[in-house]
Amino acid sequence: MMLFSRGYKRYVLATLTLVYTLNSLDVPLVNLLVEPIKSELHLSDVQIGFLTGMAFALFYATLGLPVARWVDRGNRVTIASIAVALWGVTVMGCVLVTTFLQLVLARIVAGIGGAGCMPPTYSLLGDYYPQPGERTRAMAIYMLSSPLAPLVSFILGGWLNDHYGWRAAFFTIGVPGLAFALLLKLSIKEPRSAALTAQLTARPAPRTLEVLSRLWCQRAARHLTCGTVLFFTIGLGLAPWLAAFMMRSHGMATVELGLWLGLIWGLGGMAGVLLGGYIGERCFTGNERGQMRLVALVIAALLPCYALVLFLPDKRESLLAMIPLVMVGNFIFGPIFALMQRLVVDEMRATTVAVVMLLANLIGMGLGPQSVGLMSDLLMPVLGTDSLRYAMLILSCLALWAAWHFWKVSQTVMADLEDTARCATASAKRHQRMTDIALSEQ
Repeated sequence: MMLFSRGYKRYVLATLTLVYTLNSLDVPLVNLLVEPIKSELHLSDVQIGFLTGMAFALFYATLGLPVARWVDRGNRVTIASIAVALWGVTVMGCVLVTTFLQLVLARIVAGIGGAGCMPPTYSLLGDYYPQPGERTRAMAIYMLSSPLAPLVSFILGGWLNDHYGWRAAFFTIGVPGLAFALLLKLSIKEPRSAALTAQLTARPAPRTLEVLSRLWCQRAARHLTCGTVLFFTIGLGLAPWLAAFMMRSHGMATVELGLWLGLIWGLGGMAGVLLGGYIGERCFTGNERGQMRLVALVIAALLPCYALVLFLPDKRESLLAMIPLVMVGNFIFGPIFALMQRLVVDEMRATTVAVVMLLANLIGMGLGPQSVGLMSDLLMPVLGTDSLRYAMLILSCLALWAAWHFWKVSQTVMADLEDTARCATASAKRHQRMTDIALSEQ
């Protein structure tokens, strides 16, 4: 493995964070512009649920797995560059959309480009920051993309929609994709040496069933996966509807709402991510049991936070209640993704996160928004405009189930980390013996 200066590692961390942020801009933009798109294209809530959920998630999730298998053996910088460039071109293509089917197709193709970004950038970060403490901090900074994306999308998207329409908003955020793809390819080095790359290529690729077996048989990994999937179901299921809720229940316009949501989700989200990374590194280094118990309590707090947002009568009160909601929702990213890397051997790292995100996106992004839209339409005859409020509340109850899984992680995580370390050592020795035998035969 190559050695890099502290300054260059920081540059890599900043670049990978910005690339992943860019790759995530279209999702919050769609969420903000749900009502203008619905009004112009004459869509139902069920169609909106499909557009913001399954249409994007199906390809985004399923293509992430083969990309991750490629990542575990190939040049990760090249893979990420291609993915970001493809994402930019397809998002720009939304400017040509005039029908629901065309918009669905555009979201599907954008999902294809988006699927190739997280596995390589996530895996690269693990190699640039190999130590547990610094990896938790670096992962927290990398996950700043989660609040940075809505900060940019909500504020810029609201302004662009008000002045030029929603199609122009999509085109504008897609343009930087090509520039960042070039920057990534030219300035980031693949830390794997040529010899290591050849060695990984010569090894059998980790099979999906092997990774699934590892995630299921190891108790901490099993509960971490289930908890993560449920957490993403809450977040991805409710996020597309928050802007629509504020417009329907409080009469807000896109420019005003975009500014509010951008600041709240951007600044509040960054505070939550950095706080989670800081506490994870400073207070829980070597104490993953305590860290996961804290995560469980934080996730359980999502339910009362959502209830306040949905039922406070004044729009300003509802918006202010989103601040602790956003901080709580972003607090856990650094700790859970850093732990996910450590529970598997290195050659399974990218495939593991792809499998977990496959489940999280198919269930969370695919079924979450769709279920809210379906419940909202079903409750409409009884509750009228309040149907969306109660549909969102029902889905937020999953927070208690997710919290239970993270508490279960805490009970076995220390023993499972020791088991993973033993497996990694044994695997390295086995492959070294195979390499020595092959060289001696030559």
